[in-house]
Amino acid sequence: MKFTPLACATILACAVAPVLNAGVALPSATISSLTVPMAQDSQIVKIKNDKEKGPKKAKKEKPKKEKHKKEKHANKEKKHEKQAKKLEKKFEKHDKVKVKIKRSKEDRSRISSEILEVRAPEGRDMSVLLGAVPLALLGSQIAFADVPEEKLLTYRNCPPGLAKMDPPCVPPGLAKKGVTYEEWVAYDDKQLDDIYLDQREYFLDRDIVVDGGKDMDRDIVRDENLDRDVFLDDDTLLLSSDQIASLYDLRPAPADKRYALIDGQPVLLTHEDYTSLLRINELARVENLPEGVRIAPTAALTQNELRQTYKLPQLETGNNYAVVNGELVTLQDSAFETLQLIRIARAIF
Repeated sequence: MKFTPLACATILACAVAPVLNAGVALPSATISSLTVPMAQDSQIVKIKNDKEKGPKKAKKEKPKKEKHKKEKHANKEKKHEKQAKKLEKKFEKHDKVKVKIKRSKEDRSRISSEILEVRAPEGRDMSVLLGAVPLALLGSQIAFADVPEEKLLTYRNCPPGLAKMDPPCVPPGLAKKGVTYEEWVAYDDKQLDDIYLDQREYFLDRDIVVDGGKDMDRDIVRDENLDRDVFLDDDTLLLSSDQIASLYDLRPAPADKRYALIDGQPVLLTHEDYTSLLRINELARVENLPEGVRIAPTAALTQNELRQTYKLPQLETGNNYAVVNGELVTLQDSAFETLQLIRIARAIF
């Protein structure tokens, strides 16, 4: 059989075509398989971008937290400054009151000797009353209006400093909480003691450090409201325990206790009681009296009687007069209330 050149070429092309088609498919498959790494590469880039964004977000959030913390701290400082200024303003308003200063032993001895010679007004001398009538509790069966004024001093739970309050006899802090006269006089010794111990904790729990200066044996209490140190010093009280015992013809105080004197009433105090009294006394302000005028230490006088007897000014609401160990002081309600509770719970009768 003869084939023309054209026919031969046609036959050859037909024979080779399947092989060429198969050879073309391989590169196609290879290119297809290369699309997977491309997808992985795309995903890796995406993950990398996420990681880069993460820290950026964290950096944006961090300053916000720090800013909030700084604002909170600044607000706290402003609040403390505001409280301090408020208290300082209160103290400045009463220009006849001054901060106690440390007395020398000679001054203390001289002034206390002068005080021991001062006699209380008639009918108000606790040294006389205690020798004649034992102290009792004013019970709920007795109406306040029915108690003769001269007999009122014989009731422990109605000290003169509280007798003319509204309601009568009730410490101001408890009165603000709604305690009535009827409820107050119904408390027995155990209940009164519990109330006092709760109040005492406030003064015992205040921050105490030992002075790192010259007087290593003296305690200091930090007055957080005024940002100052208050020294706890027995010398700030005029009359000593022994002088009070002599004044009321009492036996010497036991080794672990001391006598003190609150509004004419002698009290026998434990170490904790006495510490709280010192802290109350250090937060008090001493009232200036005319030169040579001394307070009768055994006198039990109401707020009005103190003003009239010693020609004292009317105090602002929330402040009260008291006589501690023969010295006239002014106290804010919370300290005054605890002082009166000491008088009630630790009275000698």
